[in-house]
Amino acid sequence: MDTNIIHKEIAPMKAEPLFPFLAATILAGSILAFANPAHAADETEVTRKGTYTTSNGGSGTASSTTTRSNGTVNRQGSWTNAAGGTGTWQSQRAWNPSTQTATVNGSATRPNGTTANWQGTATRTAPGSITDKGTITLSNGKTMTYSGTDTKEAPGTWDRQGVITTASGKTIDRNVVTSVSGGQGTRTATTTLADGKTVTRTSSFTQSTASAAPATPPTPATQAP
Repeated sequence: MDTNIIHKEIAPMKAEPLFPFLAATILAGSILAFANPAHAADETEVTRKGTYTTSNGGSGTASSTTTRSNGTVNRQGSWTNAAGGTGTWQSQRAWNPSTQTATVNGSATRPNGTTANWQGTATRTAPGSITDKGTITLSNGKTMTYSGTDTKEAPGTWDRQGVITTASGKTIDRNVVTSVSGGQGTRTATTTLADGKTVTRTSSFTQSTASAAPATPPTPATQAP
């Protein structure tokens, strides 16, 4: 993956943006991994479908499916830009209730076929507050780091403040605010590049949640008399 993924060593998004999706994945995975620990054994599936626009004229559609079961969160999704190019991503996050920490890993593929992989940890530092950090490895071998704090501002609303440090030591500051209410959601991501330029990505989506029914035990075979 060329560093265009983070704006060609911080040039404004001339290539298909990827880090907005990584930031959203990290944010949502953290929230779901630590949500409702009393019901961690329940299996829940969350589906999101929506659209996005960017301040530099980009637009597209995005969708994702998140499954939580026994403290493990599995996510997969895709996005399609206005030109018809499609990217995909997937991630896994496992929560350890005894340490109040989670491990995360994932990967993403841009429409041009280049990839990124990431891994890290998250910690619940207080009710409604999660910190995380980790590394992102591009397909050209370069490695970056990320860190952030997710704060619950109100029921259904989370604010993420994060920093990505590139292989050359430059930093990208990101603020992501996500709100969901009544099956409707919005997300606003503001990226401040090292040269001070700002790019905003605004998304709206529908969200549905389903609880998986317990598996039905097999019916015993009828014995012949």
